[in-house]
Amino acid sequence: MTSQYSCKNNVVFTEHFKERLKQREINLDLSTVNINEIIKMPYYKDTGCYKFLDHKRQVIFYIRHSNNTFKIETIIKTNPIQMLKNMCDAHRMLCEQKYHKKNKCKYCKLWNFNNICRDNLFGECTRYDNCKFNHIKMP
Repeated sequence: MTSQYSCKNNVVFTEHFKERLKQREINLDLSTVNINEIIKMPYYKDTGCYKFLDHKRQVIFYIRHSNNTFKIETIIKTNPIQMLKNMCDAHRMLCEQKYHKKNKCKYCKLWNFNNICRDNLFGECTRYDNCKFNHIKMP
């Protein structure tokens, strides 16, 4: 059984999580990790873990929830393009699970990775209204 480290507001950091922080050189003050803020982030579920996307820190938290406790299993560091791809996946999954059942489509076209302006993502698009790609704001 792995060691676990407790945190405020029903969060547990696993030993694996803490090892990955060091290994991946992610500078994160654990006292600033607030589960109430994390669960507001876009996410998708994969193999039993919820993957919460923190675009400001460019990290993805892998979290399991059981018995009223959130367990942060691991964390990965991304770059802006990887984060955008993950955001697109999260929005597509949300749309499929929530809106497609009602014969609606809210996010699929807007959050299609191939239709998003990468220049705008980096604040460098000079085409403005003439740009043929979607200008999105990261949530």
